[in-house]
Amino acid sequence: MPPGVVGREAQLLEVERFLDASAAGFAVLVLEGDAGIGKTTLWREARSRAGERGALVLSSRPSAAEAKLSFAALADLLARVDGAAFAALPGPQRDALEVALLRRRPVGKGPDSRAVAAAFLTLIRRLAADGQVILAVDDWQWLDRRAPGGRRRPDPVRPAPRGGVLAMAE
Repeated sequence: MPPGVVGREAQLLEVERFLDASAAGFAVLVLEGDAGIGKTTLWREARSRAGERGALVLSSRPSAAEAKLSFAALADLLARVDGAAFAALPGPQRDALEVALLRRRPVGKGPDSRAVAAAFLTLIRRLAADGQVILAVDDWQWLDRRAPGGRRRPDPVRPAPRGGVLAMAE
């Protein structure tokens, strides 16, 4: 067992099951509980193990202060995605996502949330076509309301044919 993860064999076994399931299809693992019980340690270990298996791990650690900032967590999640993946999106989706990520000035009132959500889904599905993708969000409850899935508990909607959502919430 890695240093720093002590006495969590049952939870680490769940992490391994999640990673196995998300390599073959789509899976969700939500780490819940009171503050201070080690959820973030397990979340970090799960991210590390996913990366060791070759998964593309896209992470965000939103905070209460960021909850009012539109698309802050989305920017975190997509920070490691290269420009070619964005360039391959359909024009309206690419434009909306680039405005949401503050890469382009809006024309009019700002990005259409539906177009941003469609762009995010298209991007994740295309990335998952090349391999396992894990969306890892620490403190899910602080996602901004405009982010795809914001503030709702992760649901079984499949963003990709294989991959998973690793979420931690209090």
